[in-house]
Amino acid sequence: MKQDPSSKSHVQKEQLAYAGVLDKLSHFAILFLAGSYATYIFNLLPPKVSIADIAANWHLRAPVMQAKLNAPLGWSFMSNAESFWRGDALSYLAIIIICMIPVVCLLVSAPAFFREKRPVFGVIALVQVLILLVAATGILVR
Repeated sequence: MKQDPSSKSHVQKEQLAYAGVLDKLSHFAILFLAGSYATYIFNLLPPKVSIADIAANWHLRAPVMQAKLNAPLGWSFMSNAESFWRGDALSYLAIIIICMIPVVCLLVSAPAFFREKRPVFGVIALVQVLILLVAATGILVR
């Protein structure tokens, strides 16, 4: 039985752009997360904080544990090459990549909104990107 072409649901181009980027980046991020986790677990790169130390202090609140273990705080794991190329820092970077996927998707879909003559949605997408980037940097904290 043939389906009537007029009964097809209409998918807008900006939705396709968002979904395409989401699909590709999600697969990349999951592979990167698995690789960075394996790097940490198998000590392929030296960790800043050992797994045993984390397990022994798991009962502590996060700020107390961070102070006790002298673990990197916030973006400090990117302060220099030595602190960046550690197994636990790569795992943290993988989580950051996963969290930033919606930002990239919005950046890709914003031009599609403008091309489709829907500038209000394009501006909203760009404002969302700005807000998410400000929140990620922690500029407004303290």
